[in-house]
Amino acid sequence: MISGRIFTAIEDLFKRCFIMKKSLILIISVLLLVSFLSGCATTVRVAIERPAELDLNGAKSVGMLPFQAKATESMGGRSNAVVAVLEFLGYYNWFYDQDDQDRQELADLLTRKLQEELSRSQYLDLVDTNRIQSALTNGTPVPCDVYLTGVISRFDTSIESVVRTQKNSNGVNQKVTYYYRHLELELMYQVIDAQSNRVISYKSVPVELDSYEVAKRNDVESVYSLGRKTFEDFAYTIMKQLQPYTVEKTLTLLSDKHKDPDMDYADEVVKSGSIEHAESLYEELYVSRGYMEAGYNAAILLEAMGNLEDARDLMQEVFDIFKDTRALRALEDIKDEISSANKLKYQNEIRKS
Repeated sequence: MISGRIFTAIEDLFKRCFIMKKSLILIISVLLLVSFLSGCATTVRVAIERPAELDLNGAKSVGMLPFQAKATESMGGRSNAVVAVLEFLGYYNWFYDQDDQDRQELADLLTRKLQEELSRSQYLDLVDTNRIQSALTNGTPVPCDVYLTGVISRFDTSIESVVRTQKNSNGVNQKVTYYYRHLELELMYQVIDAQSNRVISYKSVPVELDSYEVAKRNDVESVYSLGRKTFEDFAYTIMKQLQPYTVEKTLTLLSDKHKDPDMDYADEVVKSGSIEHAESLYEELYVSRGYMEAGYNAAILLEAMGNLEDARDLMQEVFDIFKDTRALRALEDIKDEISSANKLKYQNEIRKS
């Protein structure tokens, strides 16, 4: 049964669909949420460490320049990294129009969030920004292995209105004007090898946001409030490129179609959290009774325990025997996890060398 809390979340999603611009994607998301929550398959949640998305060649230290609120003519990849950075420095104290205050605050927010995350990093030592700026200005060696630069290269915002027909307290249809903020921006950032001045990564990320609709123009959400969550997410995205990160993954077991009480018991053991014991029960049922679901679930639980090679071999055997597409999809997923784990191992080894 779906709880009242879930229904409240679904109701909120529907309100967003109809109070704001109608969104087919959002409606589909609601339907998928209901479908998922109404299912009865047993799941196991695991925390998995992923490798950094970029190959930083064993970098141990990182620096960053403050993210800029406005771009210079050279931004957008048309100049080499050194010229771009020096222009950043030259424009760092640029005075903006009053309308650009929120833009500057969002750039400052991203700078702060990245500095906070990097200062807590277990993989990279953060070098003081002033030392990076001084080295670039004076043409001396930059005192870190890699460093970041970035800019809000495009930024447009406006308050829009929409007229909707709704019933008043007397049940009579009337036209009501609602207001909302529209924000379009593009964030560009680079990761640069400090020794060779080579651009390791260049990203340009477009963003388009609309605020909630309100009845009074003066109540429209501010630019900073609307963009804040997006810029905090930017910081997380950039950190994933620089260092390993942890994700939560949900693994789903297959339901028993044989109505075997021993399968039910193994399922209850999984729910109790005894994953290793449950895996041995499923594997025994697979060998003794030939249940495809038992072999599949045993392989999934091996994956949950981090025994990826054993999980791969067992899932391969299950697929070879039963030719079930679910086993094939799970097998490909396990292979991807093995590749990811090997990449993480390599990154850790080269960082220690």
